[in-house]
Amino acid sequence: MSFSMSSSLPDDFWCDVLNLAFVLGTAGSGKSDLTATFTRWLELQGEDVIAVNLDPGSLVLPYSANVDVRDYIRVEDIMEEYGLGPNGGLMLACDTMVEMVDDLARDIDDFGPDLAIIDTPGQMELFAFRDIGARIAEGLSDESKCIIYLFDSGFCRDPLNYVMNMFLVSAINSRFLLPQISVLSKADLLEEEELEEVSGWSEDHLLLEEAINKRLLGMNRVMSQDVLEIVGRIGLEFAPIPFSTRTNMGFNVLFAQISRVLMRADPFTP
Repeated sequence: MSFSMSSSLPDDFWCDVLNLAFVLGTAGSGKSDLTATFTRWLELQGEDVIAVNLDPGSLVLPYSANVDVRDYIRVEDIMEEYGLGPNGGLMLACDTMVEMVDDLARDIDDFGPDLAIIDTPGQMELFAFRDIGARIAEGLSDESKCIIYLFDSGFCRDPLNYVMNMFLVSAINSRFLLPQISVLSKADLLEEEELEEVSGWSEDHLLLEEAINKRLLGMNRVMSQDVLEIVGRIGLEFAPIPFSTRTNMGFNVLFAQISRVLMRADPFTP
């Protein structure tokens, strides 16, 4: 699938428009890899895009961040200054980021991109489930924003973990109140039958209920059924895009989804 759509808007319409896509997911789900490969891919498509790192605890990144919070604060410095351990240092560093939002926003504006792909802290709960995440997202720009949430395929082949990720997405939605796009990361690790099964769960919840009843027992089954019912009441739709940074699976589809959500399907860069 390829994505190309001409715009009926004037050529200079996009000049002052900045779009932000925040990449969230559980630890190890592939946030940094997606940021790296998808940003490079977008550049090859001629898009004016930058990569932003908001993880002050990152030691090594698979991309060269155009804007990097570590230019202002590093976890190791916080640990040394306040005598904290790794977790305490990371929490304080994330809290301190709020004070640097204006600086980060100016850094992003200096590049003047049409789209910024924003890599968030590896420990998702520090950004997603504390008010600092929503405050940072709000402070970086007043323009269009969305969240890309990664379902880790290695875990989500299990219906219990799949349902728990549905719950996490719902919780993030209530915190950020931003449009969300779900991605099934590292999909190349799944066998063809597994990928079809997991994809089917989003298309027909009866298939997911069947997998829960067939493959889970005891408390895990009851908890999954209850969580699925609660998520169903919220009314969010889940259709994770099979995605692989190794094979470029899903790149066009994700690009089209982001364009649809942020730009009403118009291209970012004319």
